[in-house]
Amino acid sequence: MRLLQRENEAQAAKLQEVRAELEKQKTEMQSQKFELDGQKTETDKLKQQLHAGQVAFSASLLSDGEATIGPFNGHTALVFKNVVTNIGSAYDPNTGVFTAAVRGVYHFEWHIGVDSSNTAAVLVKNTNHIFTAYEHQTAGYGASSQSASLLLEAGDTVCVHQWTGTKIHDNQNHHSTFSGHLLFTL
Repeated sequence: MRLLQRENEAQAAKLQEVRAELEKQKTEMQSQKFELDGQKTETDKLKQQLHAGQVAFSASLLSDGEATIGPFNGHTALVFKNVVTNIGSAYDPNTGVFTAAVRGVYHFEWHIGVDSSNTAAVLVKNTNHIFTAYEHQTAGYGASSQSASLLLEAGDTVCVHQWTGTKIHDNQNHHSTFSGHLLFTL
């Protein structure tokens, strides 16, 4: 009987050791799962940053045909409808407004055409006028261009406004354009 009792006690001790080892392994697995979840979250964040870092657009004023726009009694937002590139979908071709997805430095260029008139267009960040492109053309066709690199916060907007009392011309050659891209995030 004592032998049987010793065997039972030995088996109980072994069982206790096995349970302790299983509990230890369970705790280690939970810790590894937590660490893996953290790595997955970090990977997802990096993927999101990489995707957000891919921002570029370019559009011309008219899709086709020929037109002179203006003059207007006040500054008027231009809507560049012929979108040839819009990586990241930050430019809205319905409103003409670019919206920064991430904090970073962005570069913008705008070119405006004119036919026998004055033309001017200003780059607007949120509500602030940044730089103006201007051309006085007494006869024939002319153009003006401007560019700027801007530090933008996520949600900042940038667009081009036609200056009061001026005209802008565009045709199938797409002389009047607005383009921008993210240089780097901060």
